[in-house]
Amino acid sequence: MAFAMDSVREEAIERVVETVRSKLTGKKATAAEAFVRRFYENVSARDLANEECEDLYGAALSLWGLAAARKPGEAKFRVYNPRFDQNGWHSTHTVIEILNDDMPFLVDSVTAFLNQTGTTLHQV
Repeated sequence: MAFAMDSVREEAIERVVETVRSKLTGKKATAAEAFVRRFYENVSARDLANEECEDLYGAALSLWGLAAARKPGEAKFRVYNPRFDQNGWHSTHTVIEILNDDMPFLVDSVTAFLNQTGTTLHQV
């Protein structure tokens, strides 16, 4: 069963990589492809299978773009409701993007806070 799920994950990632290659060229495409592969390597296969390829591409490239604008030592975050006409991808959920240098327990702390507020997390 684990092998089947790994296959599902790899197929989803390959579809996103194909989208990267169709939309970007040169060094930008190579860097974006590497980012997409690392970004999704530990995401549940089920989570990837339930999303549209364009939305997986948009989510990854959105965070990649935010990361490109971040200087070392600087924290960046964005909370938004992606709309295709504004962001090039969409989601029915609010997206929280957080970028910073390594900070132990940050994900756990943010997750705990959101749970305390009654917010449902759909994917981390």
